[in-house]
Amino acid sequence: MKLSINDKILNFAGNLYSQGVIDHRRFVFSSKDNCKGRILVLKHGHIKNIQKYIRDAKLKGIKGIVTENSISKNDINYNLPILKISNLSMKLNSFLDNIYSYPTKDMIKIGVTGTNGKTSTCHFIAQFLSKIFPRKNIGVITSDGNGVYPNLSSTNRTTPENHRLYREYDKMRRKNVRILIVECSSQGLYQGRLNSHSFDISILTNITRDHIEYHKSDANYVKSKMLLLQMTTKYIFVNQSLKSLEIENNRAKKIFFKDSLTQKSIDEPRIPRDLLIKLANTFDQCSTKRRDRSLSQLKQIPGRYQLVRGNRGEIFLIDYAHTSSSFLDICKYAKSYLKASLPRMKLLIIFGCGGDRDKEKRITMASHAKKYADYIIVTDDNPRSEDPKKITYQITDILKSQNNFEIIHNRKAAIRRSLDFARDKHMILLLGKGNESKIIYKDKETYHNDVKYVESLIK
Repeated sequence: MKLSINDKILNFAGNLYSQGVIDHRRFVFSSKDNCKGRILVLKHGHIKNIQKYIRDAKLKGIKGIVTENSISKNDINYNLPILKISNLSMKLNSFLDNIYSYPTKDMIKIGVTGTNGKTSTCHFIAQFLSKIFPRKNIGVITSDGNGVYPNLSSTNRTTPENHRLYREYDKMRRKNVRILIVECSSQGLYQGRLNSHSFDISILTNITRDHIEYHKSDANYVKSKMLLLQMTTKYIFVNQSLKSLEIENNRAKKIFFKDSLTQKSIDEPRIPRDLLIKLANTFDQCSTKRRDRSLSQLKQIPGRYQLVRGNRGEIFLIDYAHTSSSFLDICKYAKSYLKASLPRMKLLIIFGCGGDRDKEKRITMASHAKKYADYIIVTDDNPRSEDPKKITYQITDILKSQNNFEIIHNRKAAIRRSLDFARDKHMILLLGKGNESKIIYKDKETYHNDVKYVESLIK
C-alpha cells in the first residue's frame, strides 16, 4: 500500500526517535528556530539557500532533514538522515494539521479576502460577534495582528507562513477560541499557505487591480482570490457588484451583500451594515434585537477612515488606502464631506507609494490627488529597496503642471508641516500607512505610526 506524505514523514521521524510522541514539538520549519534534536522541514527553494539552511541547522544540532529538493549527503558534506518528499509545499498543511492534532476542528472558521477592506471587515466581524456572543472567544489573524480579539500581537504578514499559521491555531485552541477569522491575502492563497483548509464562511469584499507586480496579470490575481471561495462549505458572501463572477463551488450557499458603508456622521465608524446583518442571520442563536444592539455599539477601526480632531481645530482623516481604488474612494469621501459640512475648508493630501510594488499606481494615485487636493505633500511610504527620490519623482512628474505640492521625504516632518495648513482651514487626508507601526528602508525598519504621531501633535 502506498504511504501518504504524512505517514512517510511520521515513519521517518519514528525511526529517528526511539521513544516519545511524534508531534509538532519534534519539528522545526526554519533554520533560525531552536533546531537541537529536531527535524528540519524545508519547502522547495534554491539549492544554495537550502544548503545554507541545513548548514546553519547542523551547527544547532539538527537530527534530520525533510525536504522537497533533491539533496544528497555529498551536497551538504554531513552525515544527516534526509527524507525527500515530492510536492511537499502543496501538502504541508495536511501534515501540520496532523502533528498539531487538527487545532481548528471545533472552531467556526471565517475567511475574508478582497482588494480593499479585508482588515477592517475582519475587525468589524470580530467586534460584532464578540458582542453577540460575549462568552465565546473570537480568534483573529490579520495584517493588524493575531490573537484573541481584541488582544492582538503584531505580525509581519497578512497570512502567515504555514508553520506560523498552525502555531497561531494551536495557541487559539489552548485559549478556547470558538470562532476564527482569517484575513486571506492573494499571495498567501497562491502560495498554498491555506491549502487543506475548510472554511465554514468566506467573504469577498471586492476586486480591483492590485499586486500586479506579483501575480503578473489581473486574471491570476482574481484566480488566487477565488481559491478561498472554493474551500468554503456553508456560506459564501460576495459583494453584489461581483454578481457576474463565476464561483466554482456548488456546496456553499451564495449570499450577496450591498457595498455601501453606513455611518451617522464622519466621527462615527463606517460599518459594513448589510454584510454584518446577513452574516448574523446565519447564526441561529442571534436574535434581531441582539443583532441591532450590537451594530449600534461598534467602534472605529484604528487607521481606517479614522478622524482625529485637535485642540486648535485641526482635522486629520487617516486611512490605510494603498490601492488606487481605495485612494480614490477616500478622496471622494473627504471632498464630499467638506462640501456638505465644511464648505470653506480646503483639502490637503499627504501620501507616498511603496517601493517594489506596482509602479502604475504611482501615476493613478498622483492623478487622483491632483484632481481632489488643494495642496499635496509627497512623502515616503515603505520605499523598501527602491530609492525614495525615484518614487517621489514618478509621483510629482504627474503633479508638476500644478504648482500646489512639495516633497518632504521624512514622514514625521511631512505631518508636522501639514499643521500649518490644518490650522488654516485645511482638512488633512493622511494616506497609505493607517495603523502600521514601521516604515521600511532597504534592510532598515523605522518606527512610525501615523495615528499615534498625529495624536501626539494635536491633542
